[in-house]
Amino acid sequence: MWHSYDDGVDTIDITEVTLDTVVTWSIIIGVAAFVAYLVYRSMDHPLLKVTMTPAGPRVTRRDLILYIIATPVLVSLWWLFFSVVLFANANELNAAQLVIFPIALIIAIRTLAFVAHGAAHELAKVIPIALIAFVILDGNVRSEEETAELFDQVSEIGVSGGALLLLFAYDYLLTAIWYWGWIRWGQPRWQARQAARSGEHVAHDDGGIAILPDADSADRGA
Repeated sequence: MWHSYDDGVDTIDITEVTLDTVVTWSIIIGVAAFVAYLVYRSMDHPLLKVTMTPAGPRVTRRDLILYIIATPVLVSLWWLFFSVVLFANANELNAAQLVIFPIALIIAIRTLAFVAHGAAHELAKVIPIALIAFVILDGNVRSEEETAELFDQVSEIGVSGGALLLLFAYDYLLTAIWYWGWIRWGQPRWQARQAARSGEHVAHDDGGIAILPDADSADRGA
């Protein structure tokens, strides 16, 4: 169907595009794009579900337990996704960079998810899809020999306990600060202040209406 050439996908010798070729590449592109979409949709927002109650925004015990269990699983899947994509493409990254970059990408995107949602949304959307598109369109995939050699180099690089703790516990820390600092404390006060300011503006506008005396009545009284 196709031949490996310089670690890439060579289609020069193909004289006929068959149904198998089209179907295979359609499946590859579709699955890769779907996985990239899932990564993007799961990274661009806080993972803890907050429910509005009469007492204000709260987290149910079920949602809290689900968050605690799901977070390390999602972090592992994100880490695996970025590592596999960077490994698959025959880029110029060395072994250390292949270890560092997936972790750094996760930390950066998750930080923005709490402090700058718009930026996190765009970054989480662009990077996974761009990496997948680059691998597919470039077609420059590492050979088995290069992959094995690079994997041996990566396996010799240790990841410290501090780096792993940052990777897996960082989201818990950000979520705790976001929930208690903003959702439970900051947001209600900010909303109350905004409502008070709106009330002040309305009162000021009403007080600025000039009530003029009836000139005819004044003349008749005189």
